[in-house]
Amino acid sequence: MNDVQEELLSYGVNSSNIRKIAKQLRIFFLWLLFSCVSDVFIYFCLFHKTSSALTIWLALSSFFILSFFIFNTYVTYQYKIKKFKYINTLFQVFCLILGSLLGLGIYILNLEISLMPNTVAPFYSFLLSGFLLSFPSMMAMNFLNQRFSYFLAFYIPAVTPIFSVPLLFPTNTNEIYSTIFIIWFLLLFFCAYVSHKIYIRAENLNTKNKFLFKQSQERLEESQYLQQQLKSEISKTQAMKDELQMHNHLLEQTVKERIYDFKQINDRLENHQANLSFAHETAGIHSWVWNIEKRTFEIANSKSDVEFRQLNLKPNSINDYIHPDDIANYKTLLIQHLKGKSGRFEAIYRIKHDDQWCWVQDIGKVVSKNSKNKPLRMVGIQRNIQKEKTDQEKLKLAANVLDQVAEGVFVLDNNLCYLEVNPYFEKLLNYKEEEVIGRHLFDITINNNPKIQQEYTLITQELIRDGEYESEIQVDFTSGKKVILWVHINAIYDEKNKVANYVGIITDLTDRKKQEQRLSYLEHYDILTDLPNRFYFKQQLHNYLTHYSDSFKSFAVLRINIDRFKLFNEFTSHKDGDELLKQVANRLRLSCTHASLIAYLNNDDFAVIYNLSSCNIDIHQQTQKLLEDFKQLFEINGQEQIITISIGAAIYPEHGLQLDSLNGHAESALNEAKRLGGNTVYFYSNKKTAIHNQEVNLENELRKAIKNKELAVHYQPKICIRTNRIYGFEALIRWLHPIHGYISPDIFIPLAEETSLISDIGLFVLHETCKQIQEWQGLGFDHFRVSINIVAQQIYRGELVDEIDYALQKYNISGDMLELELTESTLFDKSEDVNILLQQLKERHISISLDDFGTGYSSLAYLTSYPFDILKIDKAFISKIGQEKDEAIVNAIIAMGNAIGITLVAEGVETREQMLFLEKHGCYILQGFYFSKALSSADSTKYLEQHKLITIC
Repeated sequence: MNDVQEELLSYGVNSSNIRKIAKQLRIFFLWLLFSCVSDVFIYFCLFHKTSSALTIWLALSSFFILSFFIFNTYVTYQYKIKKFKYINTLFQVFCLILGSLLGLGIYILNLEISLMPNTVAPFYSFLLSGFLLSFPSMMAMNFLNQRFSYFLAFYIPAVTPIFSVPLLFPTNTNEIYSTIFIIWFLLLFFCAYVSHKIYIRAENLNTKNKFLFKQSQERLEESQYLQQQLKSEISKTQAMKDELQMHNHLLEQTVKERIYDFKQINDRLENHQANLSFAHETAGIHSWVWNIEKRTFEIANSKSDVEFRQLNLKPNSINDYIHPDDIANYKTLLIQHLKGKSGRFEAIYRIKHDDQWCWVQDIGKVVSKNSKNKPLRMVGIQRNIQKEKTDQEKLKLAANVLDQVAEGVFVLDNNLCYLEVNPYFEKLLNYKEEEVIGRHLFDITINNNPKIQQEYTLITQELIRDGEYESEIQVDFTSGKKVILWVHINAIYDEKNKVANYVGIITDLTDRKKQEQRLSYLEHYDILTDLPNRFYFKQQLHNYLTHYSDSFKSFAVLRINIDRFKLFNEFTSHKDGDELLKQVANRLRLSCTHASLIAYLNNDDFAVIYNLSSCNIDIHQQTQKLLEDFKQLFEINGQEQIITISIGAAIYPEHGLQLDSLNGHAESALNEAKRLGGNTVYFYSNKKTAIHNQEVNLENELRKAIKNKELAVHYQPKICIRTNRIYGFEALIRWLHPIHGYISPDIFIPLAEETSLISDIGLFVLHETCKQIQEWQGLGFDHFRVSINIVAQQIYRGELVDEIDYALQKYNISGDMLELELTESTLFDKSEDVNILLQQLKERHISISLDDFGTGYSSLAYLTSYPFDILKIDKAFISKIGQEKDEAIVNAIIAMGNAIGITLVAEGVETREQMLFLEKHGCYILQGFYFSKALSSADSTKYLEQHKLITIC
């Protein structure tokens, strides 16, 4: 064990450190005595008796602790430390004795507890032993960390009994407590060791700091000595500085005299340079000097502040300045002159200037040679000819453009006779140049028609009068060409502002016109049916409403939909579906011969507009005739098909004055016709939609209602008439608008189903219902079900099960309290996914009900395909009880439900006659106004309290 500088407690250690360690020991002795006394006192308080062995141990421990305390104090302050050579060993013996006494105390405590007549909980042994050992151990870790040997001498004998107590006194111990003891005291040992290491590190740092402080003192003394030497050197430097200033003053006088002379010379040179620069600038040239021997090149700047640029010429550096295409010719001409083969060097080439290539003309001559007739120096001038080159290129480009441009270009004289035409003109009009030159502008056209002659005369007059003509014309040429041209002719004036020539450009628009007609057709017509599309339909409907008010004072908008077209596509193919659309379009053309417009909107939707003010048309008869015409069979892919249609009609101006409202009302009427089963006509009625006439944006209002919590859930009771008890409730959504009052669900629910709002409403009803069930359970009503209507959109979104689980968990209710009502339309698509969903709901004990039974397409198939618990008989059948045929249908549904063991619920019961009929034929759960209307949350609670009926049938 590496203790802190063991020599600190050796014979030669200073007394202050020993006194510090001795003081820590004395504090530790006092805390140890306090722990022993406190533990015996806790023992007495717990068991209300004393123990002779424990008392003897306390007396013995107190004696030793106090003895060591007195001895420690006496030795530290009364005697010189040097007399106690073995004081370190003595302190270790003290710690060893005290640790042994502490371990003995733990043993006595456990022995006394084991001898008690009544079984004492191991907790008391854990408490007394833990307190007696833990507190002194923590004090030892705090006060003995300077000497880890002291801590070990105390800690090891004190902790040793902890490991033997479980073997000696098994009744006093517990495995958990023993494990906690072992972990706790191992942690104490680890913490003591870490504390000791931290103390050692701190002592080492302190020693190092003292050494560094001593070094800094030595450096300070050396610095002071160097400062004295520096002051001496500064004095010497100042003397030298004064002497230099005197010599500098004399030098400045001499320099001023020489500067004046140079200034005179420079002024003369500047005058000469200015004259030379002006001459260069006027001539547009730059002079240059090439020192061949030194390999330098200087060129004068043409600006007024004349400068010289020196370029250090290196091998191949000329490639960076001269265009690659001109280097070979440049070098050839230069070498010929340097060899004396030419009197002067002259070349035209391109150089790089501001990262651009610029044409220059270079002229130079060798002016100095050495004794061996080798050139040493060459001078010359350089002229920028970029503008000349650009002008030449423009002339060439203009000539090429005239020949290559894909437009017919021609030039006329002032008498409008052809002077020149380009090749495209010849190709476009199928003429050769010699066939045109000299002829008048319109001599090459067929103009034997007086109307055409008049048109050409007007063009000629406008051109002469205005000097310009531009228009689109259709021309027949004598060459046989018939084209649509865009013609643009401009006059060209001479310096006296008289017309010298005319220049014309012609563009062939024939193909473009055909393309525009094609695009117009594609934009306004459907390719498959060859009928106007939705865009054209809305455009024309807008025109009828705005521009044809006199002729279209009243008209009808028919929205037509093919019944069950989606099923037809699924059972046949999309190809057969397209063929059906074509035949439907043809039949509409044949049947609606007096219609102002027949259009194909999209999918299986068509629209027809009849003008009721221009001819005597009875729109009711026309729609019935249309239905009759569609009773004729369609032949699709060799098979005969029966196809029916649904028609929704809206009349202008009775049903709307604007495009959206009129078209929307026709679509609403179509939806109503579809709801009635199809193969029928439905005329829009204002009675059900008074809110629309107030120009209310129903969708936006509904969104605000959901956000502002204007919606409410009402509950209509279901009664079991066999027991006269409440079977449950059906949750129904209600909307009380703050301005327009009560709005019927028949108005806003269809709109919600067309958007995502129906899912938001469904989620709102689910949470409100679960919340209400929780309140009823708190009042003691917890043995009935509340049904909630579920629509297809909620199922197909795939979040319904998670939403239900969240609501059940949030409001702490079971699935037994819920019943989900599904309509047949919900089950129409994705039957496999729906079946999986229903199975998941059954796993949560949620009842499944088939709503509006008998109004769909395949009701019997659903009963065998899906796990339904409840079958609801639609109110459309209940309302017709009293009619023999309808009673037979209701009786058959009840008999079928009872036969397959499914619970039957009749909705819409409003009379006693209906109730007695249902009871007689075995349907006992009824719902309707006969018993109660849909009640608010508070009223439904009162209804429960008044009837006190809390069981199911």
